Amino acid sequence: MTGPEKEAGFRPMKIAHCLPDQIWVDEMRGPNPHDAAHIQQKYIAEGLRARGHVVTWIAPRGLEDVCVSDLTETETAPRTWTTRRWFDLLGKAVWKIQQLLRIPYLNVFSNLRRYDACLQVLPGCDVVFERNSLYNAGAAMACRKLRLPYVMFFDADQIAELDFMGKPLRGWLRWRARRLLRFNLETARRIVCVSEIAKRHLIQNWNVPADKLIVLPNAVDVTRFQPDPNLGAQTRASLSLTADQSLLVFVGSFYQWHDVTTLLRAFARLQAARPDARLLLVGDGTERERMMSLAQELGLGEAARFTGFVSHAEVVRYINAADIAVVPVPKMEREMWLSPMKLFEYMAAGKAVVASALGQIVDVVRDGENGLLVPPGDETALAEAVGRLMADVSLRERLGWQAREDAVRYHSWEQYISRLEAVLVNAGA
Repeated sequence: MTGPEKEAGFRPMKIAHCLPDQIWVDEMRGPNPHDAAHIQQKYIAEGLRARGHVVTWIAPRGLEDVCVSDLTETETAPRTWTTRRWFDLLGKAVWKIQQLLRIPYLNVFSNLRRYDACLQVLPGCDVVFERNSLYNAGAAMACRKLRLPYVMFFDADQIAELDFMGKPLRGWLRWRARRLLRFNLETARRIVCVSEIAKRHLIQNWNVPADKLIVLPNAVDVTRFQPDPNLGAQTRASLSLTADQSLLVFVGSFYQWHDVTTLLRAFARLQAARPDARLLLVGDGTERERMMSLAQELGLGEAARFTGFVSHAEVVRYINAADIAVVPVPKMEREMWLSPMKLFEYMAAGKAVVASALGQIVDVVRDGENGLLVPPGDETALAEAVGRLMADVSLRERLGWQAREDAVRYHSWEQYISRLEAVLVNAGA
């Protein structure tokens, strides 16, 4: 084994890895998690376990129960006083009163059930590591009671994200969400942020002390994602692509912060000069149907293809088939805490990348050295950058080679897990 087990005095930790709900546990136990956040947390759990630590997943199961998993088997966590009839009757009575007063469900009793369950399963753990989510405070409450070190993983402020998506929390729900997030932030001994922007957001908007915050950007499995010309050629053949057709690839979940609209419009511009160019959009999400309709409106026809959901293992094939890979991000009024995994996967596969100059992307992509940057939301600039790379094979190869080198040197999951491990050990010291 490599890592800390070779160091004198190494002691495996027992780590409780808390997730937003059982759906995450079920997804992450399977071979093909659908969502990038699930993939990210699975890498973390498996990476820590590979370094000799005992990792247990803990997550709410609906509004009443909590599940516990050793990464293979899942069972229901025991509870004590929250199983009593008086607790159930009190919860129902309070909910009736809330309905009469038109107060929404505020997750008070569900969090008490989670708190009770965590009090039963957390003793004996060295550290509790929780991915931030709305309305969940049971694990942090139990950590306070048990005096266990609590470390939060902060990849997004869901309250601010809902504002950005035009679906803001209002009234009692907003008050409750803010109250619980503040409680978790205050309880945490350390907070792992995915970007410097996320760190600044917590300092400026939540008054979190800077010495609590550690920035760990997302990472990539540089062994799985690596240049593979044979795999790329096989995949291109399966897509009926000829050697002279340039392929532009986008991988993503089609959320609002994935600017597929600008990508499609840029590609439509590019098609006028490069009718041989092809666009492959890999993934699924709430915006995919609308994007497919837009592609038809733009007259892209067979030049733009949508794969639908593809397992993470299969994503490797499509990235290797690409000549150019793209990370389009829209203009945003506020800085967003973007740390796109696909960017690091493109880089590890040695692809020339065109990305929007926004957020953490500008800390990773050095324009003209390991990729090209364009203004966010600028379809003309995006079309010109992609066209430039399609016309210049040597530039593509140079950018791709440097991107691969940077991914291996700075952005591997092995390095990430080593840094995270140090955070967890220090939090428990």
